[in-house]
Amino acid sequence: MCNLISKQLLGISIAATLIFTTTGCGSSSTTTKTSRQALPESIQNLSFDEHLNISVGYWNIEEMEKAAEPDAMTQYIEDLFNITLEPVAVTWSNYKERYQILSATGSLPDVFATLTLSSNDNNDSATFSDFINTGVIRALPEDLTDYPRLNEILNSVSYTRYTDGKYYAIPRVSFLDPVLGATDAAMLVRRDWMDSLGISNPESFQDFADMTIAFAKNDPDGNGIDDTLGYNVNSINALGKWVILGIAPECNVYSWTENNGFYVPSWSTDAFKQVVKDYRLLYEKGGLDPDFYTKSPSAVMDDFAAGRLGALEYKSSPSSLMELKNRWDVLNDKSFEDCVDVLPVFPAQDGIRYSNSSSSFWSESYISSDVDDTKAERILALFEFLLSDEGQDFCHYGLEGIDYEKDKDGNYSCLLDTKGESLTTALARKYPSSILFSNIATWGGSWKDFEVNDMNTLRYGKFATILASESANYCKEHTTQVSRPYAFMSYPKEPTEEFSTSNAFKQFISCIIGNDDAVDMWENVLTQMRSDGLDEYIQRQNENFAESQN
Repeated sequence: MCNLISKQLLGISIAATLIFTTTGCGSSSTTTKTSRQALPESIQNLSFDEHLNISVGYWNIEEMEKAAEPDAMTQYIEDLFNITLEPVAVTWSNYKERYQILSATGSLPDVFATLTLSSNDNNDSATFSDFINTGVIRALPEDLTDYPRLNEILNSVSYTRYTDGKYYAIPRVSFLDPVLGATDAAMLVRRDWMDSLGISNPESFQDFADMTIAFAKNDPDGNGIDDTLGYNVNSINALGKWVILGIAPECNVYSWTENNGFYVPSWSTDAFKQVVKDYRLLYEKGGLDPDFYTKSPSAVMDDFAAGRLGALEYKSSPSSLMELKNRWDVLNDKSFEDCVDVLPVFPAQDGIRYSNSSSSFWSESYISSDVDDTKAERILALFEFLLSDEGQDFCHYGLEGIDYEKDKDGNYSCLLDTKGESLTTALARKYPSSILFSNIATWGGSWKDFEVNDMNTLRYGKFATILASESANYCKEHTTQVSRPYAFMSYPKEPTEEFSTSNAFKQFISCIIGNDDAVDMWENVLTQMRSDGLDEYIQRQNENFAESQN
C-alpha cells in the first residue's frame, strides 16, 4: 500500500474509532443516512410509500439467500427503497434450467438476470422471443424519462427492441467505451518463463505456438521435472478468443459475421478452416494442454496460479487480474508481480494487430409478467440508482461514513481495514450482497476503473490496476477492434440444435483432438450440415432480420 494511502488510513482510523464508539462495533447498524437525498435527483420525486417484497434472481448469491438477517448493504437498499429483497440464487451451471422450471411453475423471481440477447448461441437468443411470446416477462414502460441513465443505455442499444417496438431486456452494461471490449480477451503469460527460455513477444501464430510448446517441453521453471503445460483457456467456450485474433479475427467468438449485407456464422466461412488447422497443430505439438477439453475453469485457473501453466487465455480487466492474483497468492510462493504479464496480441496475416470487440452489454435482466406497475417502477428505480454516480460509489466503496468517505472536493478515502486484501474482496467478505448490487445493473466499467489511482489500487491491488491500465491503453493505441454486426447478432434467431454455435463448437473440438486430417474432418462437418439445411437456415435468418428492419 502506498505511503499516501497509509497516512490517510492512519488519520481516518481515529475518526472511525469515534464513529464505532457511538454505534457499537458489533452492531449491524450503520451511520449512513438512507434519506432520499442519497438517490439521484431523477428519482427523488418517485413515491416509495408502499412497502414491497421484491424477489431477485442472480448468480452465486447463496450466502445472501441463506442469511438469517440482511447484511448492512442490503439493509441500506431496503431502507432507501422501502422494500424487502428476497434473493433467489442460481449457479452458472444450472441457471437456464432453473429459470425454465420456475417459469413453468409460475414462480419466476420478480426480476432476474440471464443470458439471451448477448449470447453468441442462436438458442439463447431464441429464448428471448419465447419469454415474450409465452407472456413470461413484461415490457418496460414506453416513457423512461424518469430513469435517464437507464434510458440512455437502452437508446444506445436500440436494436434490442422487440418486433413490437418495445424494450423487454435491461442490459447489464459491460463496457461504456467500446475500446474496453478489448480487455475481454487477453493472454496472461509467465514472463519469467519467457525470459528464462530467451523468448520474445510472439509476432505470428507460429511464434506463439513455438512459445507454448517450449513452455510445455523445455523445463521453463528449471526444476528438472516434466511438470509444465503450455497454453489453456479459463473457460472452454472462450477457446481462441485471443489467439484467433491473429489467425482469422472475425471468427474469434464463433458468432455471426457480415459480408456485403449478408450474415453467416463465422465458423462456416473458409477463414475458419485455418483456425481448425492451427489448433490441431497446437494440440499435436503439445502447446495446447492435452486435457484442455476436460478441465473445469477452476482447474485451469489453479494450473496457472500454482505454476503449472505458462499461458492463460483470460481477461485483463482490473477485477479479473485481481481474482487471478488472489488465487496465485494462495497457491504460489513466487511474486505475481515478478512472474506474470499481459501478452501483446500478435499481428494477423494482413499485418494488423486486432483486438476483441464485445457488445456494450453481456446478459440481461428481465421483469416477470406477474409484477404490477407499482413494483415495476420500484425495480426500475433501483436499477437507476445502481447505474447512477451515487449507486456506483455504493457498489465500489460500500457504505459512506462506514467503509469510505468523500470530501467536498470529491476525493475518496477508504475507512475499511482491508487486512491486505483488495477492497473489492474485503467488501464481498463483509457484505455478501455486494455481489448482487455491484453486478446486476452493470458488471463492467469505464475508463475510470482503469485509472491508476489510490482508490483503484485499494479496490483491485496496485499491480492488477497497473497491468490492466497498461493493457487497455496498449489496445487503444496499437490495435484495431474487430467489427461485429451487433444488431443482427442480438436479433432472435430460430431455435436449432444442428446449426447452433454450441454444436459447431463441439464439432470443432472433435476436429482438434481427432486422428484424421483436421481440415478434412471440418469440411465433412460442414458438408453434413449443408445437406441438413444449413444454407436454408442462414437464408431464413437473414430474411427475418431484413423484414424486422422495415
